[in-house]
Amino acid sequence: MRRKRFFIGSLIVAFAVVLTVGIAVASSQSGGDLPELTPVELLAKVAQEAPNTTAVNGDIAWTNDLLGVGALQLPGDQGAMLSMFMAGSGRFWHQDNMMRFESQGQSGDTIVVANGDTVWVYDSQAAKATEYTLPTMPADGSGDETTTTGTASAADAVDLPQKIQEMVDGLAPYADLTVATEVVAGRSSYVLVMTPTAKNTVVASVQAAFDGETFLPLRVQVFATDGPTPVIDAGFTTISYDPVAADNFEFTPPADAAVERTTLSMPAGLMDGMTGGMAGDFGHRDGEDPGADHMSKEEPLTLEEAAAKAGFALVTPADSALPFEGAYVMTPPADFALEDMMDAMHSDTPGDVGAGDGAIDALVPTAPLVALKYGEGFGTVMMIETQIADAQWTEFTTALAEVPLFGTPSPFGGQQVYQLSTRLGSIVLWRQGEIVVLVGGSVSRADLEAFVAGVR
Repeated sequence: MRRKRFFIGSLIVAFAVVLTVGIAVASSQSGGDLPELTPVELLAKVAQEAPNTTAVNGDIAWTNDLLGVGALQLPGDQGAMLSMFMAGSGRFWHQDNMMRFESQGQSGDTIVVANGDTVWVYDSQAAKATEYTLPTMPADGSGDETTTTGTASAADAVDLPQKIQEMVDGLAPYADLTVATEVVAGRSSYVLVMTPTAKNTVVASVQAAFDGETFLPLRVQVFATDGPTPVIDAGFTTISYDPVAADNFEFTPPADAAVERTTLSMPAGLMDGMTGGMAGDFGHRDGEDPGADHMSKEEPLTLEEAAAKAGFALVTPADSALPFEGAYVMTPPADFALEDMMDAMHSDTPGDVGAGDGAIDALVPTAPLVALKYGEGFGTVMMIETQIADAQWTEFTTALAEVPLFGTPSPFGGQQVYQLSTRLGSIVLWRQGEIVVLVGGSVSRADLEAFVAGVR
C-alpha cells in the first residue's frame, strides 16, 4: 500500500509541477467505446483502480497563458526562468517508489530524480546539481502501515462511493460535473468537466482526463471565459505502463556542474503549525475543542467575533455586491520559525540564507491573520488582513520590489496597490493604516476593483 500511495502522490506532484508550469497537446477525437460513467462512478474508479498501476513513463508537454506575454518580457535570468513556466516539454518515469522528471524549456533543462531518501535537482542553465537528503518524519506512528491501512482501508473502500457522492453533492451548488470521452496521449480516456455555476467568475471550466483502462490522470486543462483555448493545458502526449529500467533513477552530475549537498531538516514548530497549532486554533470560538480535525467542522465567525479574537479593528467593504459568508482567524504558533525553514532549504549552516534575511523576517506573521469570505464558489472574493509594524512593511515592500510581476504600486479601486492580474483571476495587496490587506478571487479585474473601492 505504501508504494501505491507513493506512486499516486508522485504523479500528483508531477502534475502540480506541470500545472504551475503550464501544459500539453492532446487529440480531440472521441474516446471510442468506453462504457458510460457518471461523475461519481468515474471518481470512484480513479480512487480504486489508479493505485494498481506501479510503473509509468511518458512524454509530457505544457503551455501556460495565465500571465500572458508580459512574463516573457522580464529582464535577464528572471525572464529566462519564466519562459519555462510558459511552455515546455519533458518526460516522466515512476516505479518502485522512485521518480524521474525531466523538462526542456527555452531557459535550459531541469532534471529531478527522487530515489529513496534523496532527491537530485539539476539545472543546466546554472550548471548546478543539488542533492537533497530528505528529513526524517517524527516517529509518531503516522508511518505505520497497520495504522494507515489495515482494516481501516477495507472500511474506507466500502464507504468510498458514498463519500464521493457526498463530495459531489456538496459541490453541486457551485459547479456542474459531467463526463465526456476523448483520446488523450493515444489512450481512450474519460474527461471529467467541472463547470462553475457562479455568474461572476472568469473560470469557464476545469477538465481532467483519465485513462479509460488504468484511470490514471493524463491531462488537466483550465479554461477562462475570455476564449475557447485553455489557459493552462498540461498532460501526457505519450504514455506507457511497461516496466522502467532501473538506470533511469540513477543520476550522476555532469562534469562541469557545481555540486551541492544539503540535508533538509524539519524546522521547530512546523509540524505543530501544520497539524495542531494552526488548524486547531483556526476560527474556533472560546470554549470549543481545538482538535486537529476542527478546521473541517468549524463554524465561521461573525465580523465582531473575528475582530475580538484577532485583537484589532478589521477593514471591510462598506457595501459589497457579494454577500458576506463568514470570517476565520488563524494565530501562528509562537515557535514557528520561517527563517529556520529557509535556512534548512538553502544550507547546512543555520543563518546562511544570504541577502534578504530581513525580508524573510518581514514575512513571518506576528499578529493573527483574519480571512473574510464574500460570495460563493468560484465567484468568491477573499480578504486576508493582519497588523504589521512600519519596519516590517518597509522590509516587505523592499522584497516585493524585487518581484517584477508585482511591479510597483499603482492606483486600483482608490488604493495604491501591488497587483497581479491573470486570465483566471487577480490579487491585490496594500496597507491601510496599520493593516495589510490582500484581496483576491477568480473574478474579473473590474469586479475586484469595485470590491476594493468599497473597503474602508
